[in-house]
Amino acid sequence: MVSPQLKDGFIGIANSIWDEIISRKFTERQQKILKLILRLSYGCQKKSATIPLLTNFELCGVRIQDAKKEITYLKQCKVIEWDGKQIYSLNKNYDEWRVSLVKEWNEEKFKELISINLAVYKVTKSVSEQAGDKLGSYEKCKSVVTKSVSGDLRKVEVKEDENPCGSKDEGTPKDMFKDNIKDSSCCLTPDIEINSKDEGIPSSRQGTVPATSETDTDSEQNEISSSDIDYRQAVADKYLRRRGKGLEITIADDQAIDELIKEGVPLQTALDGIDQAFDNFKPKHKRDEIRSVSYCATIIFSLHALREVDSKSKEDETPLDEVEPEIEVPTSEYTQVDIQNMLAKLRAKQGG
Repeated sequence: MVSPQLKDGFIGIANSIWDEIISRKFTERQQKILKLILRLSYGCQKKSATIPLLTNFELCGVRIQDAKKEITYLKQCKVIEWDGKQIYSLNKNYDEWRVSLVKEWNEEKFKELISINLAVYKVTKSVSEQAGDKLGSYEKCKSVVTKSVSGDLRKVEVKEDENPCGSKDEGTPKDMFKDNIKDSSCCLTPDIEINSKDEGIPSSRQGTVPATSETDTDSEQNEISSSDIDYRQAVADKYLRRRGKGLEITIADDQAIDELIKEGVPLQTALDGIDQAFDNFKPKHKRDEIRSVSYCATIIFSLHALREVDSKSKEDETPLDEVEPEIEVPTSEYTQVDIQNMLAKLRAKQGG
C-alpha cells in the first residue's frame, strides 16, 4: 500500500488560487495544462516550469495539435505566462484573468463547505488536546523512562516543520499549535473576511460576471465584450448550445470564427445568424444535422450584408421636415412694351 508523505514533496500554493481554478470556466484540456504547469513549478519549489517540447503535454492527455492552441488561449486570457519557447508560469494575479465563472458557481455554498470542514478540524483539535492532557498526567508520574521518552518525542516533532498548513500532529505542545494556526493563512479564513459587506466575495471577484443560463437574452449578449477572445468564446458557446452536443469546437470551426472577426462582422449579427441557421435548418433524414460553424457562417455573412444595406439606406433617406419648400415667384402682369412706355414717361417728367 502506498503511503504519500509531505516530506516527499507537495505543491505549496495559496487556497485562493485553487478557488479561482475551481470556479473559472476552464475546459478539460486547459485544466490539464494548468495542473502540469503547477506540478512542474510550485511542485518543484519554484515559480516557473520548464517544458521543452509541446509533445510533453501529451503526458497529461493533450495532443500536440491542441496544446499550442490552448496554451495561446490561456496566455491571451492572462492566466499563464509563456515565453513562446519552454518557460511557463502561473499568473498569481487572478483578478487579471479573462475567463468567466462557471454558471453553477455559488460563493455562499462554497463558504458553507469550507465552514463545515473547518468545524470538523476544530472537533479533531479539541479531541487531540484532551489526549494531550492525558499525556501530561502521565508525565507527572515518577517514571524516569516515561519522561525521557516523552521529551525525545517532543524534540523530534518540533524539528519537523514540513506541514505548510500548520495542522496538528499528535503529541505536539498546545502553544505551538496555537501559533501555527494564527500564522497559517492557507487553511483558515479570518472571521472579518467572511462577514464582510460583500458577503465574503474578494474585491477581485466582485467585477466578474458569471456565465449566463442556457438561453441568452439580447441585453446579456449586448454586454459581451467585442475583443477577439470574448468574441470567439461567445460564438463558440452559442454554436455548441444550439447544436446540443460537444464540449469544444474543431480547428475548422476556429478558422471560421477567425474569418468572421477579420471581416468585421458584429458579435450580435454572428449570434443572430447562428440562431437563424438552426431555426431554419430542415434535416433531410434523422442523422442530418449542422456539423460546423462554416455552415452558419454563410448565413451570418448574408445577414451581415443585409444589415449593412439597411443601415446605408436609412442614412440616405432625408426626413420630410428637412426638405425646404419651393418658393413660388409671382409672374409679372406687365409686358415689355408697357415697361418701356413707363420708363419714357418717367424720363420726360424728370427732364421737364
